[in-house]
Amino acid sequence: MSTQNGYGSFHAKKVEVANQVLFHGASDDTNTVTLNVADPASDYTIELPTSAGTLMTTSDDVEITQIDINGANEESSPASSHEVIVYNGTANKKMSLANLAGLSDFSDMPSGTDSQIIVFDSANSAAAVSLSGDATIANDGVITVSDKPSVEKVCEANKFIHLDSNRDCSNINVIEAATVAGDNVEVGNSTNRWQLNINASGHLELKYSSDSGSTFAVKQVFNNA
Repeated sequence: MSTQNGYGSFHAKKVEVANQVLFHGASDDTNTVTLNVADPASDYTIELPTSAGTLMTTSDDVEITQIDINGANEESSPASSHEVIVYNGTANKKMSLANLAGLSDFSDMPSGTDSQIIVFDSANSAAAVSLSGDATIANDGVITVSDKPSVEKVCEANKFIHLDSNRDCSNINVIEAATVAGDNVEVGNSTNRWQLNINASGHLELKYSSDSGSTFAVKQVFNNA
């Protein structure tokens, strides 16, 4: 095989070599870079891109900025067998989506249904639960508190009110015959009135009025003996 030494340009439309091309670089020394081709089992074509850049080798670290994700097509049907690139602190590794989903950071997330929320108990365990009571939450995160009762109830000042067993404000019942006047609790109708109060000695007095509460007479005193 003949050898051509010296500097200059070599022009050819097609060059055929056995398996190696050596580059000496700009410095006149013995250091070389060898482009070696494995023995091909068939005809292959390797195309270099028509853009400026640096070729990478297996010994080079791949930076995230060197990965062209903008030129990739979106995967609309990911499968468990598909793989992604991860960095373990030392080198780049590939991981299947199945193994990625099996990590504890992902598998601990509970599953839920529409309009549920994730809450944590005292042991920091998460669970999907539905809101109860007067508030609801939509799947877009909007929380709605139920309106006030459709039926409003009013009563006079110093009157007693009574709630049903459900403590529903729409079912307030006003006890018309009962009033509170100072320290006195008074019940009765428009004519006959009964009154309970604590007297100066600290005893409970039961009084009666037959004139619509104008005057009361003591009927019974309950002491604390």
